[in-house]
Amino acid sequence: MNKEFNRYLDNASQLKQSKKFSEALEIYEKQYDLHPDKFTHIQKVNYAWTIINVKMLNSNDEEEFFKAAEFITGMLEQDNLNKVKSCPYTTAVFKVLIKFKNDGDFISMISWLEMLNPDLLDEKPYRSHGRIQKPRREKYYDWASKAYLENLDYEKCIEVSKTALETFDKFRDDGNTWHRWRIGKSLKQLNRLREALTYMKEVIKVKHEWYMYRDIAEIYYTFGKKYDALDWLCPAVLSHVSSKTKVNLYKLCYDVLKSFNPEMALKHAQLCYLIKRQNGYSIPYEIEKLDIDETALNRKDLEREIRDLWTQYRYKDEKLHHGTVIKFIEDKNFGFIKREDDSEIFFHKSEFNGDAIFVGQMVSFFVEESFDKSKNRKSLKAVNVRGE
Repeated sequence: MNKEFNRYLDNASQLKQSKKFSEALEIYEKQYDLHPDKFTHIQKVNYAWTIINVKMLNSNDEEEFFKAAEFITGMLEQDNLNKVKSCPYTTAVFKVLIKFKNDGDFISMISWLEMLNPDLLDEKPYRSHGRIQKPRREKYYDWASKAYLENLDYEKCIEVSKTALETFDKFRDDGNTWHRWRIGKSLKQLNRLREALTYMKEVIKVKHEWYMYRDIAEIYYTFGKKYDALDWLCPAVLSHVSSKTKVNLYKLCYDVLKSFNPEMALKHAQLCYLIKRQNGYSIPYEIEKLDIDETALNRKDLEREIRDLWTQYRYKDEKLHHGTVIKFIEDKNFGFIKREDDSEIFFHKSEFNGDAIFVGQMVSFFVEESFDKSKNRKSLKAVNVRGE
């Protein structure tokens, strides 16, 4: 019996080596149903790889995909990828995690993340499909941090992100910055606002997403520091993101402004109202009770007026500079301006206000601090660039 069993599995192993995975799988499945206790560890590993190749790679059958992953993780344990080259258990779990990540289903990721011991995941980058990939251990912490935040488990999010920051000296794709941001977001949700500000202000030095400014402004508004909130709201409103995406930001602007600039506050309330009405969103009670007449309003006019108001506020104390466009790279959307003192300054197309950019064009602009990732240092950039 043992000789016959081993002959079957040797044949399956040879078929696997020849990449005839379906034929190998048929043998493995039949023998495992008959003699599960006779499978050695290496035979289980070979069986698992055939399952992955047949039922998990490029599979269109979702039920089969998950059943395959569940079977593999029930049959095997996680190996230490710092000691072995591959582990079907880890590969199966990561295939599931990637599927949930691509679907944006971070909630469902939790139970599968908890099936992994991060200490057994590889800690060095690896090559796959001709590209250098982020270490699986770093991916684990990225995904776990995001998943716990999305699942409203703020304490766990903080714990995971702090562990990641303590574990790695270097991160790929600004991973350390995103961990600090999630810690700040979680602290904010836990009402530990001063701690949250510390993390958020560190992040804002290198990342300038509109919602980061919004969240900091919201904290200052909670503290009752409305003028500080204005300074953080300004770059959020002026960011080049659609007004539909920023609709709730306009509600926050209304809240901050209404006590000392009711006219400007009303414009934000009107824009918030129009966007929510046009998209079928629920309208906050504070705005609905204003009894806004939408027939007298034009959304584009409101957007333009609000942008002009915030532009004036943002640069009210800044010097207006003048110069000439000396270079513009169309496919990369950036260029350089020669300033009045003959120095050059970078600008991005998103900061240009006009119909077209061309070399030799006279422009006016303001100067703002930036961060040069390639040189890992602070730099300057031209903003609110206008043709003259």
